Amino acid sequence: MQRLFRIAMVVPFLLIAGPSESRAEGPFNGEWSGSAAAAGGRCRPAVVTLTVSGKAVTGEARFESESLGIHGTVREDGGFGATIGFQHLVGKFTDNAFEGTFNIFNCTWKMSLTRTR
Repeated sequence: MQRLFRIAMVVPFLLIAGPSESRAEGPFNGEWSGSAAAAGGRCRPAVVTLTVSGKAVTGEARFESESLGIHGTVREDGGFGATIGFQHLVGKFTDNAFEGTFNIFNCTWKMSLTRTR
């Protein structure tokens, strides 16, 4: 019974804080979209979307044959490090633009994104 009482006392405070306060603000927060183009070879372009919330970045690159998850971190200066699938992805956020590179499927890719909101 005491356990239920303790839970009942904590829940209102959690509801007051709400999910919007738990999300950290950062200069690059928002939705980003664009493409990744291979520097040659047989690889076709990919459609890329990212979501930035504070320092956390998640997203997806949709290639012709599959989609790969993107998980990483953005620094205050806009430097970005992540994984795309199990490969490294590095880049830089500046204002409303992002450029990055990665190697996968035996191709070198250049990613260009813009903030959509």
